[in-house]
Amino acid sequence: MSTLIRHLRSGALLLAAAVPLLGMAQTKTAGADVLAMIPAEIKARGALRVGSQQTFPPIEFREPGKAEVTGASRDLLTEMAQRLGLKIEFVQAEYAALIPGLEADRFDMASGGISDTEEREQKVDFVNYMFSGGSILALAANKDKLDTIDDFCGKGVATLLGSRVIMAQVEAASERCVKAGKAAIRAEQLPSAPDARMQLDLKRVDGYLGDFPALVYMSQQFPGRYRIVGGNYMLTQYITSWAFAKNRAGLRDAVQKAMQSMLDDGTYQKALDKWGVGGAALPAISVNLPASKRTK
Repeated sequence: MSTLIRHLRSGALLLAAAVPLLGMAQTKTAGADVLAMIPAEIKARGALRVGSQQTFPPIEFREPGKAEVTGASRDLLTEMAQRLGLKIEFVQAEYAALIPGLEADRFDMASGGISDTEEREQKVDFVNYMFSGGSILALAANKDKLDTIDDFCGKGVATLLGSRVIMAQVEAASERCVKAGKAAIRAEQLPSAPDARMQLDLKRVDGYLGDFPALVYMSQQFPGRYRIVGGNYMLTQYITSWAFAKNRAGLRDAVQKAMQSMLDDGTYQKALDKWGVGGAALPAISVNLPASKRTK
């Protein structure tokens, strides 16, 4: 079992949302060399526009009936922006619209569970800030043998529109099903996480595919309703990141350096620990370093 899984399954998420971020290091200001990297129009605005789907608990989400975005990413972004002398302005966008929104300059950076991949790096750049992985949520009442994605031959799964890393694994498993003489896996892609999970609740699909931390958090909010397929099964591991347009290299590097300073002084780890995802911490804040290029 990986370090990430052990930490996330430790039960820390049960208390995470209620624990204030105590002991956080006093906010520091980035050096003049870092501040000089920030584009002039962003400095003038005084705020970073962050595109976010806001349906990715416990990383970045809105609690029912509330307008404020909360979560581990929100805490990291807020602290990072303060070090750059900026504020955060969240701009709601569906997951599939995040990268197009960057390209259209709707926002300065995109957040909300985006994974860095070599394919996506052809369009945008990434600042990597935590480990994650894709898992499968099933209804607890479903007694079928569902331990891995290969047990879904002839069954349906739902996930977010634009989740290419997860869909690649589903498509590969579906091909294995067909080669074995079984029915293919039926995959539905929906605009938001609640839409995709609704397909599971309505029993239109047998599994909802999403990020492991979010699925653990979700199952804990509804005791007895859901189970993680295989207990801690991950069909893929990846690096959760913030995305930047190719013409925003200065902003990208300023964010990376501010985040690295947070890692160095312990602020980064405390923010992740608050939300029960401390085991997802990276050893360094990197740029364009997806799981496919990592040795550990």
